[in-house]
Amino acid sequence: MKVDSEKVKKVAVVGLSCLGDMLLASAALWNLRNFLPRAYFVVWVGPGGKAAVKDDPLWDEVRIYDKAGKYGGIRGRLRFIRELRDGGFDLIIDLRSTLVPLFSGCRYTPLWGLREFFLPKRIHEAERNLYAVSTLGVPILRRNLHFHVRKEDRERVSQVLKDVLQGRTFVMMNPGSRNPKKRLPVKLCAEVGKKLAEEHRALIGVIGYSEEERRDAQEVLEGLKPHCLDLSGPLALSLVGAYMERASLFVTGDTAAMHLASALGVPTVGVFGPSKPDRYGPWGNQHRVVLAPVPCAPCNDRGCVMGDDFRCLELVESQEVYGACAELLSQL
Repeated sequence: MKVDSEKVKKVAVVGLSCLGDMLLASAALWNLRNFLPRAYFVVWVGPGGKAAVKDDPLWDEVRIYDKAGKYGGIRGRLRFIRELRDGGFDLIIDLRSTLVPLFSGCRYTPLWGLREFFLPKRIHEAERNLYAVSTLGVPILRRNLHFHVRKEDRERVSQVLKDVLQGRTFVMMNPGSRNPKKRLPVKLCAEVGKKLAEEHRALIGVIGYSEEERRDAQEVLEGLKPHCLDLSGPLALSLVGAYMERASLFVTGDTAAMHLASALGVPTVGVFGPSKPDRYGPWGNQHRVVLAPVPCAPCNDRGCVMGDDFRCLELVESQEVYGACAELLSQL
């Protein structure tokens, strides 16, 4: 199905509930928007993914698709289909790969899942999305992930770092994750951060959003004093992005923050255990992946053969992670 851009005045994008997945779709969505510059875009997105798009001037309207609220159950789905049919949309992109487009009343109703059916299973998620949008006749002009950082957040970060950097290399670190199986060991992060501070005069900014992530961040910060900056807490994603833009390096596990760093062009060391770096790793060329040294990794956390406690990340050596960091820093 090829889309005639002259016939598309209004577009519905049905996004995903996960922040990381929305960021992985951002390259495809940027190219779609560039292909349809005069169309009116309405983006529905789950509560967990809204931060990826809510401040972005690319989108004319952002609405929340809440499966636990008005769109829950059969009645909620029917309500959503009615809204689509009443909305006068010409094109619908459903990133969830559902059959909803068939009932939307749109002129163009591509099924996202079918478009990637013949792709290799090990292809990166960003690549899958780019391929799917290209089958609509959308030219792929850039392959970078995309995220909009607000001007006021950049100004705020400039003021903070002006007082604390003092010529040092700024490195950011994310030890935590909403998924306990993907959290980096505190000891690993502290050792890597300390080595970066000693060898590269680095100031380590440590992030952590949720309560559990903040606890991990605080433990890492304790081991890094005085070479650290506490960035833990529920910061707006744009503010985190503004700090990332100023960083020379980002160290993280498999998290949404990793994809944010990729979108902002920050060299990243991703430490992986159960999840698959070839499908979910940092997108781009200026990154490094450290994989847990066990034969079962990656397993995509479907069941642990090491006693069901996913200890693989505890076996990662800090020297290996530091080596990847030093390699990236040497290329700056």
